[in-house]
Amino acid sequence: MRHFVDINTQTHLRILNASVPLCCIPKDSSLPSPTIDSLALVDINIVEGKVIGIHAARGSAGYVNHNVGIVDLRHGMVLPTFVDLHTHIDKAQTGERSRNADGTLSGADRSTASDAEFWNQDDVYRRMDFSLKCAYAHGTSALRTHLINMSDKQMQLTWPCFKILKEKWKGKVELQGVSLVVLSFFRDEQKAVQLANLVKSAGGMLGAAVCCAENGGDPNDDWTTCDRDRDALLDRVFTLAKERDLDLDFHVDENGNERAKGLLYIARKTIQHGYQGRVVCGHCCSLCYQGDQDLEVTMQAAKDAGVTVVSLPLVNQWTQDRDQQGRRTPRWRGVTLLHELRSKGIPVAMASDNTRDQFFAYGDLDMLEVFNQGCRMAHLDRPYQDWATTVGSVPADAMNLPQHGRIAPGLPANMVLFKARGYSELLARPQWDRVVLRNGVAIDAEVPDYSELDTVPNERRYTADQLSAVPSELPCMPHPEPLQVLPNNVLNSVPDLKSGAKSAAAA
Repeated sequence: MRHFVDINTQTHLRILNASVPLCCIPKDSSLPSPTIDSLALVDINIVEGKVIGIHAARGSAGYVNHNVGIVDLRHGMVLPTFVDLHTHIDKAQTGERSRNADGTLSGADRSTASDAEFWNQDDVYRRMDFSLKCAYAHGTSALRTHLINMSDKQMQLTWPCFKILKEKWKGKVELQGVSLVVLSFFRDEQKAVQLANLVKSAGGMLGAAVCCAENGGDPNDDWTTCDRDRDALLDRVFTLAKERDLDLDFHVDENGNERAKGLLYIARKTIQHGYQGRVVCGHCCSLCYQGDQDLEVTMQAAKDAGVTVVSLPLVNQWTQDRDQQGRRTPRWRGVTLLHELRSKGIPVAMASDNTRDQFFAYGDLDMLEVFNQGCRMAHLDRPYQDWATTVGSVPADAMNLPQHGRIAPGLPANMVLFKARGYSELLARPQWDRVVLRNGVAIDAEVPDYSELDTVPNERRYTADQLSAVPSELPCMPHPEPLQVLPNNVLNSVPDLKSGAKSAAAA
């Protein structure tokens, strides 16, 4: 990427006249009065890759030392490197080869299952690695991904790739993994135990989708709502996690149904099992349709349970309230009640969720884009206050990564520098010339070229719904040589995923 400022590698670096959100740095009475958008103008002192001081800006005239690198940002903004709490990099970049024909959640389920024919170890690894390249180049230092685990083959494909990539990207992107199944999966106790053991061996987290289908909350939804045995299934999830000391991360209420109350059910189980502070709930879209009394009960339970709620603004505005025929404009934005949750004292984060797959046709794992669109959709800009923590310290705390998502003395100098001098300028343009510092050094990473993913012939890039539209003859794309990164014993032990495997419904 072309950087707006050149930063030479120096043992000692001073970043001058930086506009930093007060919520991203330690409280200090000596700092100047913040701007109307809660930005403080500071100088940041970095030695051997760590921040050693943050002081009120003094201007370049105050520093004369030839052994110190000086970077004057002239009021340009600085944010901590981003923390992406909820992604799906195992199915990322599959949206064009198996397109969601109508853009709905149910359409996403069908086309995700259709894409299974393309899944093998090379394909999954390639797309996951591509995703991490994108995130790293944009300035993300920690990322949690959900992994589809509805079948044995999916488990055998995703977790080996996860473990290899976790090691490969160590020190660049701290990678965490969560098993993704629907709640009804846990009816099979033997399979549930096998999954929990696999997750434990891989260093992951346990997850499930609760009240998350298009008809989530309806008693007829026996896939994610499970009215007849929901309590017993949630007890099993929590018990498996407690026995193995696993954190929990749920997909919850991803719909606009007033009857979808998965967040309430999970919060109550969290308290019952003494698991406060170890549970994340993503989506929670149906809160927008709860009555005031039900909403108060749910939010109080979530607060008492120490649940972190993560909103996925890009994805939920794309799928929620979508007309299958494409004839009606959506009436709501899909995002959860960020203002109300935060005012209740519930930690709230925002994340990328899906990227160029069946649940969202776009995205690039750029957390600045997530923050940008979240501010617009949820009106987080009047005032901005501490909303920057939703892509920094809040998700970092949920991931138990206290050194991420914040700028402070003693921490690694991991931050993103912008030419933009305030939020208005920051969120008006894509900021492709940003500078990402890792341990005080500017990285030279660029987002990868999409041609790296050209592994599926054109004539096979259609879902079952679209076969009638496929021309009889189409040119084939070249298939690159298989990756040599994976050990042979891993490749030989994992069968290809065959067409028709059932996929998890949640995005």
